[in-house]
Amino acid sequence: MYKSSKFNYLFNVTLSAIAVILIVTPVNALPEQNISTVLKWAKTRTLLPTLRYNSEAHGYGGTKGNLYFYADVTSQNGTVTKEGITVSDDSSIKFTTKNAKAVKLLQNIYTSNIANDFQKSQYVTKVGRDQFYRGQKFAYITAAVQGGTSFQIIPLNKLQEFIKNARYCQTNQCDL
Repeated sequence: MYKSSKFNYLFNVTLSAIAVILIVTPVNALPEQNISTVLKWAKTRTLLPTLRYNSEAHGYGGTKGNLYFYADVTSQNGTVTKEGITVSDDSSIKFTTKNAKAVKLLQNIYTSNIANDFQKSQYVTKVGRDQFYRGQKFAYITAAVQGGTSFQIIPLNKLQEFIKNARYCQTNQCDL
């Protein structure tokens, strides 16, 4: 009887610890997750707009103020291939590893883990307007765009594929 109650006690303590971790751990929605996870997460982020599906863009997106957020997916209910943020009409924000306002925005939208990963990421190359960075967890693409700045998170293991596609699109017509 003693072993049974000791087991129950340890089981309950472990279950409680897991429950606390799940409650305290912030939810992230990042590339390679299911779009339903991203949509649920986006609803909890006050800075983000309501996301709607756009079949022409192959993903979900929305605008709130001067911030546009999108998530590209493999299909309407599929896996997120990349996420992006564009901020327009605010010259104080430029998505670079050294711009404190941009890093703070990433921290407020995602977490300090993502903001720090981007801030500590290594510059890889520039193709056209796109600058590619390699972090520890993800890869990132930044660009100065008309009237603003853009930031994309892509899976780390797809960095070379994105660079190759960007180079291809410089000399060939691509449907972006």
